[in-house]
Amino acid sequence: MATSITLSGKEKKLKNCIFNPSRNETERREGSYKPGLTWKVVSVLLLLMILPLTSYSQNVTLEYIFQDTAIVNPRPSLKFIHTDSKKIYYYADDDYNGKLSLFDMNYETGENYKYSDTSETASEFVVLPNGNAVTIISGDVYVTRDFVNTRSYTKDIRLTETDNYEYSPQVIGNFVIYRRSGNYYLTRYDSIRATSNELAITTDESDSVSYQVINMTDAYAGDPDCVLRLFVARYDNTTKRPLLFPDYNDKFVKAETRKRGISKVRLFDISVKRAGKDSIYKVINEFVYPDSQRYSTTFAQYSPDGSKLLLDIETMDRHHRKLFIYDVALKGVQEIYSESDDAWYERHSNSTVFIDNRTVMFESEVSGYNNLHKINTDGSGFASITPGQYTVLTSVVDRTAGKIYFVANAEVPYNYNIYSADITEGSISKLTTADGDVEDLKLSRDGNYLFYSHSYINKPNELYSLKLQTGEERQLTSTISPKFTAIEWSMPEQITFTNEEDGQLIYGFVYKPKNFNPKKKYPLICFVHGAGYLQNITNGFSPYRDNFMVNTFITQNDFVVLDLDFRGSMGYGKDFRNKTYRNLGYWEVSDYISGINFLDAKGYINRDKVGIYGGSYGGFTTLMAMFKHPELFKAGVSLRAVSNWKNYYYSNYWYTLARFGDLETEDVAEYYEQSSPYTFAENLQGHLLMTHGMLDDNVFFQDMVQLTQKLIDNKKDFEVMIYPKENHGFYRQTSWLDQYKRITGWFEKYLK
Repeated sequence: MATSITLSGKEKKLKNCIFNPSRNETERREGSYKPGLTWKVVSVLLLLMILPLTSYSQNVTLEYIFQDTAIVNPRPSLKFIHTDSKKIYYYADDDYNGKLSLFDMNYETGENYKYSDTSETASEFVVLPNGNAVTIISGDVYVTRDFVNTRSYTKDIRLTETDNYEYSPQVIGNFVIYRRSGNYYLTRYDSIRATSNELAITTDESDSVSYQVINMTDAYAGDPDCVLRLFVARYDNTTKRPLLFPDYNDKFVKAETRKRGISKVRLFDISVKRAGKDSIYKVINEFVYPDSQRYSTTFAQYSPDGSKLLLDIETMDRHHRKLFIYDVALKGVQEIYSESDDAWYERHSNSTVFIDNRTVMFESEVSGYNNLHKINTDGSGFASITPGQYTVLTSVVDRTAGKIYFVANAEVPYNYNIYSADITEGSISKLTTADGDVEDLKLSRDGNYLFYSHSYINKPNELYSLKLQTGEERQLTSTISPKFTAIEWSMPEQITFTNEEDGQLIYGFVYKPKNFNPKKKYPLICFVHGAGYLQNITNGFSPYRDNFMVNTFITQNDFVVLDLDFRGSMGYGKDFRNKTYRNLGYWEVSDYISGINFLDAKGYINRDKVGIYGGSYGGFTTLMAMFKHPELFKAGVSLRAVSNWKNYYYSNYWYTLARFGDLETEDVAEYYEQSSPYTFAENLQGHLLMTHGMLDDNVFFQDMVQLTQKLIDNKKDFEVMIYPKENHGFYRQTSWLDQYKRITGWFEKYLK
């Protein structure tokens, strides 16, 4: 197989959720706007001419950054590609008011249309290849004829009429699957009417039982009466532990109960069969894995001809992973692939899929990096499709052309571009060249266009297309708020250095004051990203947009900021992450210490005035730095931090099982303790501020309460700020503003 890279050309119920996303949701969604010199664009240009750009670039305030309507508005998100009409359907905030609207756009001509939000607006819809749409209007399911051309939500064929709301429609052939009160239902229709009884796929959804349709197919083999097949998971939550979440904001204290833990899962291959002209029924076959091990089913997909089911599973601690093929007719199971890891696996956005009826593709870090591989359904023919020391983030398969398109940082860790791989020949070609990040890769049904989201350091995501035949790359949306573009944001200098303990190469950003003087010694603030496994040192727009913007405010006040992809971060291979296994917090802080020494050797930081801050995992790392290296870190702000991993075991089993093991069944308590800041709190010497949302259901408020008491017991000086109405991720701009005033004020007070 050739491994060289060659260049080539270039879910009225949910309406509020869709059109009025919260700030937390807008940080994870993407929206859009029409290109072209419309009156609105002209208005924006005039506004930009009037705004005092220079003063903002030098004196941007926290009040400006965290004004009532976020200046980083919701980003464009692609919903459907309708190949026959050359249209895409996407959500965007073209009014820069934080609310999403629906648009369609002809991706060849650029002509677009904004849909109005009225009482007859569909809360959800699915565009069909024939131009019709399945819509949810006022809580019932309809077929809207010729939606692509009329752009109207007409109630042409009514499929449901119930007192409850239907939601989450899925369409396969002439079947519509939808949900009601948590259960799944389906019905069949033709061009005139519903042509079958409503069939309940599931019936006992409750607080303790839930379901998920994982995959389905209307292609089938061996049974002429079978018209649809569904693979369904049933989650029994009765074994989960109930936990209390107090809310102090009303007249009387409320304590909501939520269950956390691991569900008991049962899997079903359900055949939908016809019984006469307008009647359908179901036949349920429970699927059981061939050993007694408890698995999580990560991916499941029927083969193109419907004769096989591909299952990608892993153990709950993510140490062992297998691929199975289930023969639908014979009801037999064959294991075709397995692998193990001394630490744990991390999944990316590459689905495990059939390339054709006899070959499957899956992602794996078996090579040390997350690459794509293929194997035959009989277990033979294992081969790498994208061999190399780089991370493949997401991919799509073109079965007709025999190609896979994927996004990877194949050349440098900090740039993600699009590549193509020939499945048979193994040749790889680079399709895009722009610096930045590429996300949400999609392929048109005819295989002629790729659609994706692209961003740069100071440019939030927009939608793009790539015409594969010509290599023409085109920006489709232009939706960045003028309040964001009016600022000359501080751009970082990229650095690399080696960790002084083990020689590992570390990538980072340094943000410097606008009038930087290399002979001056500046106080240093270290920012630590969250999640642990996340990449922040890229040429794309940061997932920590608030911190990126605040860096301009910080540097204009004569600080230097250091931001690192510390050990455990994404994009650098399995060993880079696994070094932290059962030892969280050690190598992360070690990387920052080496980075501080690297900058100190350059002569422009004051190592006696070093601060550190971050949220969630970044807050945890801040505590570890302050408690274990008080001689270096003189001030710190820890936001929503894990301080005791034993608490987080009950909040997020999935996260802690992988990194430490099972606290209740294994002898692993020492790993939890040695990685917990709570264990080392008596070492605090510097100036510590801790903040936390009282409604946090991810990292429980319990963590800060317990750490606060331990610091009191050890007679330490510190401060605490609580946010009574906030969860793990804040929803209110006023909370963000208050928090960052405290962060920056803390460092002004103790580092200057």
